[in-house]
Amino acid sequence: MVEGSLMDTGGGGGVAFVFSAISRWKSIFGGGNRTIKAFSCLHCSHLELMVEFTDKDRKKYQEFDGPQPGVLDRISDPDQ
Repeated sequence: MVEGSLMDTGGGGGVAFVFSAISRWKSIFGGGNRTIKAFSCLHCSHLELMVEFTDKDRKKYQEFDGPQPGVLDRISDPDQ
């Protein structure tokens, strides 16, 4: 999960996702903003939002500090 917030881009541009790690000034000028798509169910009115991340975003935010435990270690140890 990546922490962020929604921001009105103004001028009819809609709403964008802004990473929390981005400075306020950079987000105002469009740096770090990602387009949001919205999907809704016609029957129950459920709403889902989807952020369009770039490949660079995926690579950056999928890196972790230090070695990660293997799948078997995660399954056998519920505290991780």
